[in-house]
Amino acid sequence: MKYPAYFILALLMVLSACSPDKKPDNAQRTDSLETEQEVPLAADTTFEQAFSQFFSALQAADTADLNQFLHPKYGLWVIEQPGAMPKMTFVTDIGSFKREYQDRSFLTIKDEGKTCDLQQESWPTFDCADMDYDADQSGYSKDGCFAAGPERFVKSGYWKYADLPPAQLKQIEATLPLVQQSVLHTATSFEFHFGFAEGRWYLLFAKLIYPCSA
Repeated sequence: MKYPAYFILALLMVLSACSPDKKPDNAQRTDSLETEQEVPLAADTTFEQAFSQFFSALQAADTADLNQFLHPKYGLWVIEQPGAMPKMTFVTDIGSFKREYQDRSFLTIKDEGKTCDLQQESWPTFDCADMDYDADQSGYSKDGCFAAGPERFVKSGYWKYADLPPAQLKQIEATLPLVQQSVLHTATSFEFHFGFAEGRWYLLFAKLIYPCSA
């Protein structure tokens, strides 16, 4: 039995459309989107966006979003100084952490530093003699929020004086090389040290120490 040419042509077109090798348009768009998402943005741009998200989550007291900035392996080390020596606490859940200062939560940081207009430049110098909180003088040569490299923090060596067991010291030493951006908030003197791992930024260290108080 012979079929008309137009019938055979229509049949071929139907079979071609049903071919398993051809993906629907929406599937192709999804694959393209996944490919784009797997490619991280430039480090500087990604950090600025990440810090903005971190600070917004802090101001909103959103512990779920803040916990997204804690690396599942490296976690967050909070540095405080309740006495003459520093204290370091390993944190895996922002909501359960209590500061040494008046047993406050991590979220109370937002009450002390409500704004942070991040600027990429070297940290200003500091002098205790110039600090006067009552007169709104931070003691820094310039006020603001400054992001710079981690060299100063890495050289500080707080962990060496925090009376930590050898296993935790090794954990900190393994985390330090990841730190790439250090943020200073002069209004509080608090520091936030971020690292880049697995294509995204994490808060690895937070120094919550009031200067000239020891």
